[in-house]
Amino acid sequence: MALTRIFAVASIVLGVAAIALPYFFGTLAAMALGGVMLASGIVSVLFVLDVRRQGLPVSVFGPWAQVIAGVVILFWPELALWLVAVLLGGGLILNGIIGLTALTSAEVVDPPFLRRAGFWASIVLGVLLIISGAFGSAVLLGLILGIALIATGIQQWREAELIL
Repeated sequence: MALTRIFAVASIVLGVAAIALPYFFGTLAAMALGGVMLASGIVSVLFVLDVRRQGLPVSVFGPWAQVIAGVVILFWPELALWLVAVLLGGGLILNGIIGLTALTSAEVVDPPFLRRAGFWASIVLGVLLIISGAFGSAVLLGLILGIALIATGIQQWREAELIL
């Protein structure tokens, strides 16, 4: 019970730190992803090589691609963060354009202001995310990580109270 509360407080403190320093924690999260991909890729390569020794024709392309992607993300996290910015920003822009197009093609006489504003905000945020590139996606990832850590810490604290 006391250990659960210590982990809860540590999670909340890390969450606040991630919100205060989002670029650092976003980059760190991308590097952690690269490390996990590298480790998983190595295990996959070893598994596939063992299966091939047993006579089954299995491709090693996927596991080696995962190893290479893991190394690239681990040592060059800005590339992964830039790719996230472009894909997420493009998705936001596309969502806004499709939403506005659907409103006009549906011939809605007076669509709600908040709906139109939401689609325009989606376009603007998508453009800002693409313009900010790796920095923007690192900050976004750090903020999301911080909020998730705080929520996890609060949940752990509540669970510790239920155990009493």
